[in-house]
Amino acid sequence: MPSEIIIVLYLLMWYALIALSCLYIVSGIDDLFFDGYYWLRHLWRVWKTRHYEPLTYEKLAAQKEQLIAVMIPCWREAGVIGAMLRHNCNAIDYSNYYVFIGVYPNDPETILEVQGIAQLNQRVQCVMGEQDGPTNKASNLNGIYSAIKTFEASIDDSFTIFVLHDSEDVIHPLSFKLYNYLIPRKDMIQVPIFPLNVNPWNFTHWLYADEFAENHTKNIIVRESIRAHVPSAGVGTAFYRRALEILEHPTTGAPFSTDSLTEDYRTSLALRAHQLKQVFVTQSILRTQWKKRWFSRGYIQKRVRERIAVRALFPLDYKKAVRQKARWIIGIVFQEWRNGLWPKDWSVRYTLVHDKKSFITHFINGFGYVVFMFWFLYSIFTYASPEYPVLQECFDKKPWVWWLIVVASCLMCERLIQRTIATSRIYGFKAAFLVIPRAFYGNILNLHALIRAYRIYFTESKNKAINHQPLWDKTDHFFPGAHLLMPYRKKLGDLLLENGLINPAQLTEAIVLQQKTGERLGNVLCKLNFINTTQLLYLLSTQYNLPLFPYQHLQAAKQQCALKLPNKTRKWLKKHQINAVEVDSMNNILTVAIDDPTNEMLLNKIITYFSSYKMQFMLLSRE
Repeated sequence: MPSEIIIVLYLLMWYALIALSCLYIVSGIDDLFFDGYYWLRHLWRVWKTRHYEPLTYEKLAAQKEQLIAVMIPCWREAGVIGAMLRHNCNAIDYSNYYVFIGVYPNDPETILEVQGIAQLNQRVQCVMGEQDGPTNKASNLNGIYSAIKTFEASIDDSFTIFVLHDSEDVIHPLSFKLYNYLIPRKDMIQVPIFPLNVNPWNFTHWLYADEFAENHTKNIIVRESIRAHVPSAGVGTAFYRRALEILEHPTTGAPFSTDSLTEDYRTSLALRAHQLKQVFVTQSILRTQWKKRWFSRGYIQKRVRERIAVRALFPLDYKKAVRQKARWIIGIVFQEWRNGLWPKDWSVRYTLVHDKKSFITHFINGFGYVVFMFWFLYSIFTYASPEYPVLQECFDKKPWVWWLIVVASCLMCERLIQRTIATSRIYGFKAAFLVIPRAFYGNILNLHALIRAYRIYFTESKNKAINHQPLWDKTDHFFPGAHLLMPYRKKLGDLLLENGLINPAQLTEAIVLQQKTGERLGNVLCKLNFINTTQLLYLLSTQYNLPLFPYQHLQAAKQQCALKLPNKTRKWLKKHQINAVEVDSMNNILTVAIDDPTNEMLLNKIITYFSSYKMQFMLLSRE
């Protein structure tokens, strides 16, 4: 009896192997089209644009600033929204904008946080919802949109650009200038989304990094090139005013559909159906970044290209990632399929099918592991049992199956290579090194998310809240800040203007020169003799919220500190030329005096090494 069961399983898995190989090939050819098209287009554009002038900061700054409304829906975001607003409002290189935060009456913690920021910053506006939360993200956005129109009457002006962001986003300082430069020539602009760097062994977060790196450096570029649907990511998306006005509901005046969990995807698809101009912009700028010296100590500054993109922390926890991905599948696959919006253009229809194929491909990938493990174990346990057939016998009878497996395997390897290249393009070789094991982990996670999506959508299909206005199944967010040492940082230029040390024309001149040379703004201002080094020192102290430590007291402080530290730590400090000036053993606090607060690599090394301490930093004054 056991032998008969094994033979039956053998035959079932043989046909499963054939079916899986065919399905892998079909899906692989679809992906291969994106890969092949991208590289052909890339080579063509390198040749065609070799004499084109790049988009520079001067061109962005020369454009008159249009009024921008930033829309941020919030539900239970008290832990992140304050830090997000403080950082971004101080970092954004744009002045003509307002931030509208949509909150709910039954979320007092978030209301208190937003209103506290609004009292200090007139650009921040707290928009109170009409009903308790959570509703869903689209409903919240519609409330913000209505409040913006009311606000326009109070300022006697109209917003030209509407930008979507979430409460965990780190907004690029130049993104608003980029929107301002392209609108109204474009109706919708999407910039890339790249998750922040975290511990390389956090596979859940890095899975998002791999996927976004590939989608936002290759796949979306191909979609735009073939004039297909360019999906909105829900953050880093800018709309021209007339685009949202076209989508306004004739009765309610609301532009966002409340019957979808992925209102961003629905909105961008509706714009494509109206033949409005969508563009995905991958613009880079030159900046100076600290790099570790090869085969030597210390750090050097190098000019590197940085993409204008939104950065954020994505879920670090497996269960939270499953919830988020399940929500995306429900919205993009099931709800959009039911919505039935299929524009006539072949390119749009092709990309819609490409987006929706996940309803089956995640099952295929998961079942592929089952088939592989069966044949692996079957080969081991039947190796010494000649009465059982071997897989090679079937291949000898039907060699075409072998070639199916070869082709499917080649396509799979090609997929992994393309993802590795994409991750390396954004995060470097070290991050790309673990792409392959993360891909296998991702298949399991995506299968789990798909099962959850099926369960929620079909088992709760009788629930009107799911069918007509789904509730906000949001993910918990975390805001990292642009720098561990400056959660309340102001821009150096703003501090100079506030103190009357320079005028706006001088600041603009310095920023333009900075973009050309890649130097730090403070150094440029000193070279232009707009400020002196003393003024720069005190302004850096204010900008990074660091107290000054007098240089003449340094040696005495280091000697006193050394007495309280172990010999190994003293050697490490001397090797890396780090000045520890105070040790508070009772409160476990270590204070370090630094020369350059912009050297993020050195600061992160210090924080990592002294992880058992609460770190405090001071700015070393050499005067």
